[in-house]
Amino acid sequence: MLRTLAYTTLFSTALIGSSAYGADNPTAPANQPAQAQPAQAQATSGVNFVTSQEKNQWRAPKLVGVGVYGADEKQIGKIDDLLLDKNGSAQTIVIGVGGFLGFGKKDVAVPFSAMQWRTEPRKTPATDQPTPMTSTSGQPPPPMKETDPAATEASQGYPDKAVLNVTLAELKAAPDFKYAPSPLDEAAAQPAGGGDQMKKTTP
Repeated sequence: MLRTLAYTTLFSTALIGSSAYGADNPTAPANQPAQAQPAQAQATSGVNFVTSQEKNQWRAPKLVGVGVYGADEKQIGKIDDLLLDKNGSAQTIVIGVGGFLGFGKKDVAVPFSAMQWRTEPRKTPATDQPTPMTSTSGQPPPPMKETDPAATEASQGYPDKAVLNVTLAELKAAPDFKYAPSPLDEAAAQPAGGGDQMKKTTP
């Protein structure tokens, strides 16, 4: 009994000493929990992976080319670009107005919130096995049901149309939209040595 107690005390002391040595000596061989640490850090990195698209989400590249219609249901342009802020929120819609094959077209921009979006419901057979429609069948066509527009938008990645409460004349008369210039182009346009800027700042 005393011998068993002595062996137990000896092994416990050895384990405690090994742990203290590993803590005081970073170059000591890592034990098993230390080897599993990278996988644990990766799992708890805080990144949430998205596995599916929601019904209220569109695909931004698919919005380019969507027709823009006025209040009179006549097309007045097409979406040319979508500008986002650094948080990923849609801020500005750039609309291409007029022109032919890219010539004579002007860009007009409006806030994203100014645009309304519409998608018409589709009609599909209400049954899983629609009745064949032939001239000799003598059977009535199968009952139809309308699909959810939100589900259609998510599936195709974009709404059917964009609606803006302006006329084509108002859109053509709107100011042109200009993208942010390149700082390199602005630097190249300035005269060497500062030019007028040096004259303005020199007393």
